[in-house]
Amino acid sequence: MFQLSISTSRTHRNSPRRRGSATVELAVCLPVILLLIAGAIEGANFAFLRQALAQSAYEGIKVAVRRNSTPAQGLQAAQRITQQRNIQGATFQFQPDPATAAPGSPVTLIVTAPGDANSQFPIGPFANQTISIRATMARE
Repeated sequence: MFQLSISTSRTHRNSPRRRGSATVELAVCLPVILLLIAGAIEGANFAFLRQALAQSAYEGIKVAVRRNSTPAQGLQAAQRITQQRNIQGATFQFQPDPATAAPGSPVTLIVTAPGDANSQFPIGPFANQTISIRATMARE
């Protein structure tokens, strides 16, 4: 006959040696897991920053090149977006000045923000970087 023997002893799973190896596994894996999480957060923050700057540049140039609009109105539209998105240290530059550009000529708005001021962590892959986005439209 076939006899099945099931051991009900739990000495192997709860042994002090096993608990020690679990502690070592945690000590080795936890820093790697935390590093991956921090990298994912910083990468998502970088993508958000680029998208917010692109939206700011688009909205600003769209207003600035209108027929009866001024560069100051375009600048206000661009600044409103960066303020709503809590972007720190953004700068704006028109090339050429929309007020003096001839109708039909291209006008570019460059929106720039420092990576350090908009980062979640003091160190990382985006430290000491400046993110710059351009949007170009024809003057009406």
